[in-house]
Amino acid sequence: MIQDVPDPVTLFPEASPGPGDHVLSLNRAGEVAFAPWTPVSTATVPLVRVGERTFFLGATPGVGPGPAQRLRALPEAGLRFGAFCALHLAKWLLTHRHCGRCAAPLARAKGCLRCPECGLEAYPDIAPAVILGLTHRGRLLVTRYADRPYKGPALVAGYCEVGETAEETCRREALEETNLKVTDVRYFASQPWGLSGTLLLGFFGEVEDPAALRLADGELSVAEWLAPDELPPPPDAAGALSLTAAMIEAFAKGAVR
Repeated sequence: MIQDVPDPVTLFPEASPGPGDHVLSLNRAGEVAFAPWTPVSTATVPLVRVGERTFFLGATPGVGPGPAQRLRALPEAGLRFGAFCALHLAKWLLTHRHCGRCAAPLARAKGCLRCPECGLEAYPDIAPAVILGLTHRGRLLVTRYADRPYKGPALVAGYCEVGETAEETCRREALEETNLKVTDVRYFASQPWGLSGTLLLGFFGEVEDPAALRLADGELSVAEWLAPDELPPPPDAAGALSLTAAMIEAFAKGAVR
């Protein structure tokens, strides 16, 4: 998966930009400009270091923005994961300029932002969310989104709500998105996903009555039960980068049922 890199990862390292480093910036539409650092680049905040490579908030002249999804196609594992982590932290920094209690400008501190007026500390936002593989008699329910830029194969997914366990989120999202009731919710794996600023928790769950399948308006365009030999390959050239792809691959190989 995207986080499977051999190198150590350090958030907000003490670093100055140099050869081998990269810069990343965002526009108001959420598009990302990502490029190697050069002597003419701006590099304001060191966001993350992966191995010997540091990723900065900044820009390289002549490199324009584009969809954040294109970071998935970067050619090397450490580069991809560093870009994902940098994007997560850049989004947080750019939306937390002022204190939420007294409105004073926030200042960088160790691992956080701190208000110099009232002392409030703000740490990077991480939203917990679930990915749920719905199964029934050896088949997996594979979906596609109706309302998102990503149109590849997907599974039921959603954010955890206040006061809710991850398993309860699985049951609620399955009912809301597909009208299916789930039993035997089983944990699979987790993944940090910088594109959405989430910590994804993967589960599989058996469906009581597959005939009850009804798609919620506006969320899913397709949902179909597929046998292991009918499942699609990972959408990324580098393999199963996402938790969703890893879950589909595990089911296809018979590692889970």
